[in-house]
Amino acid sequence: MAETEYRRLLQAAQDRAQFGFLAVVQRALQDADKNLVELLVKAKSGLDQSALTGVRHFIRQDGNVFLRRIDTMFRTNLDRAMQTMFVDLRPGMRKLSASELSLIDDEVVNHQIEVGRLAERMREANEECIGRLNVIVAQIHGQREAKERENPFRPYLLARALYEAIKQTATDEANSRVLFDHIANALIPHLPGYYQSIRDVFESSGVHGKFVMQRSRSAHTQRYFGGPGDNSTQFTARLMPGLQRMLEVLQAIPAGAVAGGPSSSGATAMPPDADASSVQDFIRKMFTPAHSFQLSGGGAARVHRESAATINPLVSQLNAYQSLASQGQPVDPAAAGTQNQLAVVRECMDMQKASMMERMTVDIVAMLFEIILDDEQIPAELRQHIGRLQIPILKAAVIEPDLMHDDAHPARLLLNRMSSASVNVDPASADGKQLVGEIDRVVSRILKEFDADVSIFADSLLQFERFLVDFVRQDDSRTIQAIEAVEAAEKFSILLNNTMDTLCEVLLRLNVDKRISDFLIRLWPHVLVHAAWKDVEEGRQSSAPDCLALQYRSLLPELLWSVQEKRAPADRSALMRILPGMVKRFREALMLIQLPEEEAKEILDILMEMHTQVLRGTVKTRDTDLVGLEELQQQFARLVVSWERVSWGLGDPPQARASVIEQVFAKRGVVAQQNLGMGTAGTSQADREFLTQTYLLGTRVQFMHGRGSAEAETDGGTPGQLVWISTHRSLYLFKQESDAGLVLFSYSSLLEALRDETVLPLEYAPVFERAVESLLFGAGKLQDMSV
Repeated sequence: MAETEYRRLLQAAQDRAQFGFLAVVQRALQDADKNLVELLVKAKSGLDQSALTGVRHFIRQDGNVFLRRIDTMFRTNLDRAMQTMFVDLRPGMRKLSASELSLIDDEVVNHQIEVGRLAERMREANEECIGRLNVIVAQIHGQREAKERENPFRPYLLARALYEAIKQTATDEANSRVLFDHIANALIPHLPGYYQSIRDVFESSGVHGKFVMQRSRSAHTQRYFGGPGDNSTQFTARLMPGLQRMLEVLQAIPAGAVAGGPSSSGATAMPPDADASSVQDFIRKMFTPAHSFQLSGGGAARVHRESAATINPLVSQLNAYQSLASQGQPVDPAAAGTQNQLAVVRECMDMQKASMMERMTVDIVAMLFEIILDDEQIPAELRQHIGRLQIPILKAAVIEPDLMHDDAHPARLLLNRMSSASVNVDPASADGKQLVGEIDRVVSRILKEFDADVSIFADSLLQFERFLVDFVRQDDSRTIQAIEAVEAAEKFSILLNNTMDTLCEVLLRLNVDKRISDFLIRLWPHVLVHAAWKDVEEGRQSSAPDCLALQYRSLLPELLWSVQEKRAPADRSALMRILPGMVKRFREALMLIQLPEEEAKEILDILMEMHTQVLRGTVKTRDTDLVGLEELQQQFARLVVSWERVSWGLGDPPQARASVIEQVFAKRGVVAQQNLGMGTAGTSQADREFLTQTYLLGTRVQFMHGRGSAEAETDGGTPGQLVWISTHRSLYLFKQESDAGLVLFSYSSLLEALRDETVLPLEYAPVFERAVESLLFGAGKLQDMSV
C-alpha cells in the first residue's frame, strides 16, 4: 500500500473514531437518564433513591463538562495510540531503573480493574468488528500477527477515557462508581454501529482483513493454515509449481505496470524487484473486494465481461474442454487419471493468447481445486462429482473476474453449498446415494448448458436449495412434525406480538380504566391468538360467524362499554341483558388460555365489583371518556388476528416465547431438547448476518457435552444436522445423528452456543474460503523458503 494511501486511510479512520465516539457518549448519556427515571420509580429504599437521584443530577447539571473532558481525553489517548502502532515506544521492565519504580496504590489497582472489566464487556459485544480491525491494522503495517494492543481503536482506550473523565468530573466517589456503571451500560449497545463505521473507512477502500493465518476454533476440523496434518509438506509441494509461475510472472512485469489494489490513481505499481511476499500480497488482493483490480503487461488488454464470452480465445478453448468434460472424456487422454483437470488444461491451452491476468486466474483456480479435491471433510466420491465443476468455474472466473473476490457470487455459493451438504455423508447410504445423484444432475446440467450466461449458477443453486428442503426431512415423521411445530410456534409468537401492539394502540386512545387495561393487555392477546389457532385446527374460516377469534374480539368493546357510567335507563336495561352472556364468554376465554383458577377468580371479582358500581350509579365517567358501543366496535375492528396472514415487518427475527414453544410442542406431541437462551445477551446485526450466511439448511455440527475448547478436545461430541430454519429465522431445529433426537435453538441462543463452543461447525469455513486460506498458507511457505 502506498504511503499516501496508508496515511489517508488512518487519518480518515481516526477522524471517524473521534467524532463518532463523542456522538455515542452523548446518546449514552440520554439513555442513562431515561434508565435512571425508570429505576427511580422501582427503587424501594431511600438509599437507592438517593444514589440514583445524585447520578441523574450529575448527568443533567454536569453533563456538558463531562462531555468536553471525555472528548479531550479520548482524543489524547487516540493520538498517542496512532503514534505507537507497531512502534516500540513503550518502556519495558528491563529499561526501567530502580528509581523509577514505586508501590502501586489502591486507586491505580481499582482503575485497572474497572477499566479492564469494561473493556472486556465492550470486546465481547463487538468481537467480530474489533477482531477485523485488529487484522486490518496489522495488515496495513505489513504484519502477519494481529495484536489488539497495537489497534488504536481498541476498547481499552474508550473504557479508560470514560473512567478518567468521570473521576475528574464527579467529586463524590460513591456517585462516580454508580455513574460509571450506568453510563457504561448505556454506552455498550451503541458500540456496534461505532465500530462498524470505522471498519467502513477501510473496507470502502478494499481493506477487509479477511484472510489471515489463524487456527480454527474447532481444532478437530483444522486442516489448513498450518493445522495439524501429516501431509502438509506434500500439500505445499503440490502448490509450488503454480506459485513459482506466479512469482515469475510478477518478476517479469516491467516497472510501472499495474498489479492490482486500490490507490489514489486506482491501482498500485508492482515493484520491479518482486519477491515471494509479492505472491501472497497479490493473492490476498485478488480475493479482496476493491474499487479497481487489474493486471497489465506487454500490452495485454483487460478482460471485459461483455467481450469475454464472444471473442476471448481463452473462453473458446475452455468451451471445447467443457464439452469433453460433459461427455465424461478427459482433456488429455494421456492424463485421464488426473483428478485436477485444470492442471492439464493449463498445459494444453495456448496461453500466449491470454492476458497476464488470465494466466494468473488459471493458475489460482487450478491451485484452489488442487486443495478442494484433497479436502478430507468431503467424502472422496462426492469430491469427484463436485470437482467436475472446475472447468465451468474457471470459465466463469474469466468471464466475470468478480467471482474471485465476491463471496456472494452464485458460482462460489453453489460450490460451497454442495460441499457443505456433502460433509460427513456416507455415499453408500440411501441418503448419500440420493445426494450424489442430485449433485451429479446439477453438475451435468452446468457442463452441458453453461455457455456465457453465468446466471445458470444462480438457477442451479436455487434448485439445489429446493432439493435440500425435502432431503433433510424425508421419510422422517418426527422431523416433519417438529418442523410444523417450529413454524406454528414462530407464527404464534409473531401474532401475539402484533396483536399486543395493536391492542395497546387502541386502548391508549380510549383512556381505559387501569384495572381493565392491565389484564386486557396481559391476557387478551393470548386469548385472541389461541382462538385463531383453534379456528384453524377446527377448520373455521376467519370471517365465519362461528369464528372464535371474532367472537372474543367482539367481547372487548362490550366489556369496555359495560364499565362506563350508564346515564340513560335504556343503557342500564341493555347492560342487564348482555351481562350474563358476556361474563360466560369471558370465563370461556380465560379457560381457553388455561389461566390458573385463582387468577381467573381475582379478575372476575374485579369485573363484578366494577359492574355493581355501574348498576348502583356510583361510577362517574367524564364526558370526554364516554364512548358509544358502536364507536368502540369500530375502534376494535382494527384488531385483526388471522392465522393465514401472519406478517413480520422488522429486520430482527421475532422473539419466540418459551412458553409458546413448550405449549405448541406439547400439543403436537413433539419432543425436543430446547435451548432458548432466555438470559442471553442482545445480538448485533453482524451476528444475525453471520447466521443467515453461514448456518444454512443441511449444515452439520458437533454438539459438545462440555463447555469450552479444552473440554471439547476430550469430548467427542454428538454429530447433528440443521434440518429447519423457521420462516423468519427465529428458530433453528437440529437433528442429532446418533439417536435422531431433536434440538431446538433460538437465534440468540445458537449464537451463544457458538461463542461458548458447545456447538461446533464441522466446517470452520466454506470450502472455497478454506481453499483460499490454504493457498495463502502455501504462498507464505514460498516466502519462508525464499528467505
